[in-house]
Amino acid sequence: MNLPTSGTTRRQWVKQFMLCSAAALVAPRWTSAVLANVTPSAPGKGVLRIKPSSFPALANPGGSIQLTFIQGIEPLTLNRVTSDRFVTLDSICTHAGCTVGRFIVANNRMRCPCHGSRYDIEGRVFRDVNGNSTQPAPDDLARYETAYDAASDTISIAIPSLALQMDSISVQQRTENGELRLKLVFPVTFGAVYQISYSPGLSSPPATIPFATTADGPANQTTIGPSVSGMFTAYVDAAGSRGFFSVSVMLTPLT
Repeated sequence: MNLPTSGTTRRQWVKQFMLCSAAALVAPRWTSAVLANVTPSAPGKGVLRIKPSSFPALANPGGSIQLTFIQGIEPLTLNRVTSDRFVTLDSICTHAGCTVGRFIVANNRMRCPCHGSRYDIEGRVFRDVNGNSTQPAPDDLARYETAYDAASDTISIAIPSLALQMDSISVQQRTENGELRLKLVFPVTFGAVYQISYSPGLSSPPATIPFATTADGPANQTTIGPSVSGMFTAYVDAAGSRGFFSVSVMLTPLT
């Protein structure tokens, strides 16, 4: 996945999942209340959320996409099995570790390009009547727990080791024009690209905002491409007395 340039469009950032949101306020000043975040669904797991409507290939059953969000990590394969059921698969072939291609409706299978192992739309390796694999691959693809909420058009995928959340949000200082500068601290992973958004209310769509990397520095950066994994600190200027900040990571569909 390439880091986005300064010309990155908002459309590119539609295909993303929310890592966390920090909310502010009830009084004339910002508070550090956490509105929502990606919390562990089980020890070591976090929930990744995306909207299938952002991906035309998922419009109908049989649709399949592959997504990557960290350089060097094999993509996830997301398949639409029925109108209200999706499966998310690890794309690593169980034979020799190659990357299995997405599901192709015309061929009714997913196929590994290295040695030809075939899997069905749910990642099950082709087997004979006795249940034995007929492919070089001995086992099915690993599957991630996946749920779909039709009302909100949101797919929730439980991913091991993705238990990310906003670590803290606090008032740092007032700027020269009287606005509050807030300090946001959250975990980042090398190879991923992040962006910070702001919304004045729950009914308002989030808008990308610039941030600073020092308390007194100019808020003129729009993406975070960390050189190392760990905690990242960003400083944002708060316009108004309330609102919601979110940190998102860019998902790149593979063609």
